[in-house]
Amino acid sequence: MSEQKRTNVHLAGSGRISGGFYDTVTVAGSGRIEGDVDANLIKTAGSCRIEGDVKAKELKTAGSCRVSGDVRAERMKTAGSCAIEGDVHADEVKIAGTQTIEGSLKAKEITSAGSLKVAEDVEAEKFLSRGGFEIGGLLSAEEIKIELGGGKVTEIGGTRIEVRRRGGAFWGWRRAPRVHIHLERGPEGLSETLESIFEELGHIGEEVERAVGLGQAFGWSRGSGYLEADTIEGDEIFLENTRARVVRGKKVQIGEGCEIELIEYSESLEIAPGAQVKEQKKA
Repeated sequence: MSEQKRTNVHLAGSGRISGGFYDTVTVAGSGRIEGDVDANLIKTAGSCRIEGDVKAKELKTAGSCRVSGDVRAERMKTAGSCAIEGDVHADEVKIAGTQTIEGSLKAKEITSAGSLKVAEDVEAEKFLSRGGFEIGGLLSAEEIKIELGGGKVTEIGGTRIEVRRRGGAFWGWRRAPRVHIHLERGPEGLSETLESIFEELGHIGEEVERAVGLGQAFGWSRGSGYLEADTIEGDEIFLENTRARVVRGKKVQIGEGCEIELIEYSESLEIAPGAQVKEQKKA
């Protein structure tokens, strides 16, 4: 049996869409998708609630979006406020604004600029964060780079772990960016309108290194936070502004602003003046 034919659906203003199989789903204004949705592309701008699971090649949200189930996507890009009540599995996740996940987050690459809250574990090949985050379980990745805006996690495990404080302009949102939508008649006009919205807001979800200009544009707060963790374990570890019970690694560098109860290292250990370390052991 051939795959079910996929169609396009466009919603402008206020309304509802039934779940199902689609090529492109476009929502602008205030919309609701009732049931599981499987689409090549899902784009929402304004306010959208999806009452079911999401499966998509690409999920792009701007404004406010809530999904009551799980999300499986090749690419997920969110700007503004997005909440997922289940798990997220994706190849690429790019976040700007406020992202809440009530389950776990698994992806090849995670880029977060803003505020990220995950109730359970986060697993990735690469985790890049500038801003604040709270992870209820384990953060596990081959490469972890964090520029702090405040962070809390139970455990961190990785090959290379780098935690640095930021000076000057910094990445925590004061508020989500406002989305002004001018609706044009017809699905073609709506599609073009949304495309222009994402052309502008989509830059928020680009690589973290490019987001400094956006921080200035949207008025990000200033300051530097702390990372709080029970255990941090990796091969190469560099930490600043970190409070942890145990740090364990091969090559460990402890920078300014750190408060560590126990460090266990196998090759080398450097501790900056002013860092507080109660106990250190060489394996």
